[in-house]
Amino acid sequence: MKKFAFIAAASALGLAATPASAAIIVTASPGAVQPPENVLADTSLTGTSVVGTTNQTNTMVSVQSDEALTTTASNGQSRFMAADKSPLDMGSVFLTNGGTFTSAEFNLFNAQGSTSSVAITVNGVTQNFALGNGENFFGFEATGTDAITSISFDTNGTGVTDLRQLRLGGVTAAVPEPGTWALMLVGFGAIGASMRRRRRTVHLYQVA
Repeated sequence: MKKFAFIAAASALGLAATPASAAIIVTASPGAVQPPENVLADTSLTGTSVVGTTNQTNTMVSVQSDEALTTTASNGQSRFMAADKSPLDMGSVFLTNGGTFTSAEFNLFNAQGSTSSVAITVNGVTQNFALGNGENFFGFEATGTDAITSISFDTNGTGVTDLRQLRLGGVTAAVPEPGTWALMLVGFGAIGASMRRRRRTVHLYQVA
């Protein structure tokens, strides 16, 4: 079982110190991380970005690649693959509407051709892992106050058969930034003022 800790990008660049308690632990082994939610997808979807839904919180999850993807269902867990059935060499996973999650697991199934490794990037920090024939499970777990916004993979060869058995845990919806809240409040205020002006105009017209 291999474990690697992804520390914040700033720390990796030597720009700032990051506590060891805040990291993303990546384990190249099945079952090391067991997120509670399966990601299910509509099997009719095709495109460079396809969307699945978690089976408990109904959160939309995007799987994106530089080539057209399609999905299939297998025992309640979706598979994401190249639409033309060629090997899948790269992709990324993130919540469609923004937000974070604290755990994830997926299987980069069956390395094809000369493919022997994969670069996995979590929150902008990259680490290389070996790939082989059959199952290649990767588990991701955020520690401390950390959380995961995206996971990407890029193989060193033609790719893998598909990405399958995608699971997530600790899903948290995106929270609007303070600036966004301010714009929303200004917008609500403008709508309210407009409605008040309209009511006054109608009232004066009726009196006249």
